[in-house]
Amino acid sequence: MNRLAAYLRPHRHLALAVAFTSTAMLAAAFIAQYGFGLLPCELCLLQRWPYALNILLGAAAFIATFRHPRLAALLIALAAASFFADAAIAGYHVGVERHWWAGPSSCTGSFLSPDMSVAQLQKFLTHRNIVPCDKIGWTLFGVTMAGYNCAAAFALGVFTVYLLKKDHAAQA
Repeated sequence: MNRLAAYLRPHRHLALAVAFTSTAMLAAAFIAQYGFGLLPCELCLLQRWPYALNILLGAAAFIATFRHPRLAALLIALAAASFFADAAIAGYHVGVERHWWAGPSSCTGSFLSPDMSVAQLQKFLTHRNIVPCDKIGWTLFGVTMAGYNCAAAFALGVFTVYLLKKDHAAQA
C-alpha cells in the first residue's frame, strides 16, 4: 500500500489514476449491461455520470500538472467530490433496492397514472424500456451492484483525498 501511495503521490500520477479507475468502473458497467444483459435502471445510469466526469477531470488534471499544479490539485479535489457524490447516489439506490425508502416515481412502478388513456399507456410502454429501480437484478454475496459501487466510489474518494492531503503535507 505504501508503494502504491508513494507512486500516486505526484499529481500527474494521481490524475491518471482517477481517469483510469473511472474508465474501469464505466467499462464494468457497460460489460454488465451489454455482455451479461443486465439492463440499467435510471439510478444505475445516474451513477455512471460521476465516472464520466472524472475521466474528463483526470485528463484535465494530468494536462494541468505540466504548467498549473494548483489547478491540477483543484481538479483532482473535484474528482474526489465526484466520487463521494457517486457513493451517495449508489447508497440511495441501495436503500431503494432494499425498500428502506421510496425511490423516484419514474423508476419504481408508480409512474402509471390511473387516468391515463389507452393510447397514452400504449405509447408509454412501446417507447420506453422500463427497468424498476427497486428490483434487484444481480447480487454477489448478498450485495448488489449498487452496493459494490457505493463501496468502491467511497473508497476511491477517500483514497484520492488521502493522497491529495499527503502530497500537500509533503510540499509544506
